[in-house]
Amino acid sequence: MGKSKAPAKEDIPSKVFKCVVEILARYMTALYNGYLLKGTFPQRWRKALVIKITKPGKTESEEASKFRPISLLDTGGKVLEKLLINRINHHLYSRGHVKEHPFGFRPQESAIDVALVVKEFVQDSSGAGDLMALVSLDE
Repeated sequence: MGKSKAPAKEDIPSKVFKCVVEILARYMTALYNGYLLKGTFPQRWRKALVIKITKPGKTESEEASKFRPISLLDTGGKVLEKLLINRINHHLYSRGHVKEHPFGFRPQESAIDVALVVKEFVQDSSGAGDLMALVSLDE
């Protein structure tokens, strides 16, 4: 959790939360393990404070598109979400449920990784005299 992340209204800043976790590690671990074992997500952490930020250069406009909404979530909920994501990813990757080449939404993967795979494919195919076609779709 980044130190600069803004907490929701009346929430504990992440800097303070990290200090509490260091001091009360055993109790915090028991608390979060309890939520994970029961499959519960506290109601309080399900709510977000949505604020609007004006996009650069759009201050004079009256259109709704001039704003970018952001959601401020409780720090405790952010931690529980991160724990859930880590457990889900571990399950998916350790059991081979994720294919090797989908790069979107994968940790430690980027557009550069895609480009390297395509480059290797093109080099291998052209060296073997194969014909190839590349179709790229983007919305």
